[in-house]
Amino acid sequence: MERKVDDDKIGPGAELRDPVRLELLKEIHKRLDGFQVPQKAQASLLLCDISALESLVRIMDEELGVDAAKALFLNSKVDEIVAEWCQKSSPSSRTGSPARSVLGSPKSSPLSKVALSNPSPETQVPEEPEETKILSRPSKRKRVDSPGAISLSSQASRSSYVAKECKNRDSQRCIITKFASATDAAHIVPFSLYRKDRRANFFELLRVLWSERVGQWKHHLDNGTESIENMLTFTPTLHRCHAAGLFGLQPVEASGDGKSLKLKFYWLAQRETPGNNVVDIPDIPTLADDVELASTKISSSEDGHIINSGEVIELTTSNPETLPLPSWDLLELQWILQRLTALKGAADIPDVTRNESDEEDLGGLGYDEEIFDEGSGEWRNQGADVEEENLHERINDWIHPQAV
Repeated sequence: MERKVDDDKIGPGAELRDPVRLELLKEIHKRLDGFQVPQKAQASLLLCDISALESLVRIMDEELGVDAAKALFLNSKVDEIVAEWCQKSSPSSRTGSPARSVLGSPKSSPLSKVALSNPSPETQVPEEPEETKILSRPSKRKRVDSPGAISLSSQASRSSYVAKECKNRDSQRCIITKFASATDAAHIVPFSLYRKDRRANFFELLRVLWSERVGQWKHHLDNGTESIENMLTFTPTLHRCHAAGLFGLQPVEASGDGKSLKLKFYWLAQRETPGNNVVDIPDIPTLADDVELASTKISSSEDGHIINSGEVIELTTSNPETLPLPSWDLLELQWILQRLTALKGAADIPDVTRNESDEEDLGGLGYDEEIFDEGSGEWRNQGADVEEENLHERINDWIHPQAV
């Protein structure tokens, strides 16, 4: 399907400039009568569906609606969303408690109606099918409902086959720098969400504020995270930068024949104040289109030019059926959550890096991949599920000094 984003909706701060959104935020603030909210809760309101804000205004006019809203803002679940998205664990996420609204528990508050007051046909998707099993490494492409899908083992092992197909589609080059050879096949929606129950909990966290789109996001992952449409080729360094929320990719144009997809690359300024700092909702932070990270530059391997925020990246494929381009909808989800990560503010308690191997013992399945270690400058073999092990620990030494 041909798609093109309007010029006024392009860039990290597009939603923050929307006059309709800004007016609704003022209405919510007025009903709060001077009550300040945690900035992480504000961040979710800056990026959510407009219909969610409209519903929130209506519900706050109901009896006890304002008090309920205050309680929900103070118990925002944005940290849980970002922890899951960035493949980190926090005390709350390790307890195995059921997913709750991004603003609190939908069962205990009138504001649970926000997600349901404006149902969209897009949210009416079939129940997720049980993930099918494979008994051995796939020798050829398996088709499961949609192009690029591949069945998962009961242990949900990362598929080295899909990783190789992703790199083949991208001509063995990083999609941003065009650097060849030393590349990673990176997930758009993280591998940590391979489990059906975990995905369900994650999408319930998103549903309250993105009810118009969450159905489509879920539908693209009906068969799990292991599909070519959920993969991009990065250099190892850019892979880690993306996982840390240092940049985002906005889908801006797609051809009708499925052979071309244009993205825009943006560095994202990280809000340094703690997420629990309280702010006035209409006090809008800056999310600039021209961010530069201090001491961090990337360049094109083709002509050497510095790649800045706003650079257009075009992905192409010769065969949309066998080597489909990344999913527009999953890239849209990525674009929202990368900016939510940047806007929410610093964590108020230390996050614990969650290795993908922590989920289950995925060893012994024969999924080996040769990867390039930038630190040692050497190639090494390791199970594909270990490729991102200790991902955040590897970047901590150089991310923290990156002022913007």
